[in-house]
Amino acid sequence: MIKSKEEYNVVILSRVPVIIYPKINEKEDRLIITYVAAGLPPNSLNIKKTDWTAAKEKELIRKDIETRLSQKAEMYKV
Repeated sequence: MIKSKEEYNVVILSRVPVIIYPKINEKEDRLIITYVAAGLPPNSLNIKKTDWTAAKEKELIRKDIETRLSQKAEMYKV
């Protein structure tokens, strides 16, 4: 697993536009961004298409990676 550090190497696997309807007759365009970072499994983020910028994408990915790195696996016998 990668250690928390200042920069992460990330590969964007896809940016898929989708349309959702949060309320009846209310359409919202969104992007599903799937990425992979060394030592972590792929993950997807969801952002409004109108809010998307390269800088915003990088910020969301960084926050997501740091959140995932702070989580601890739980192990037990059943």
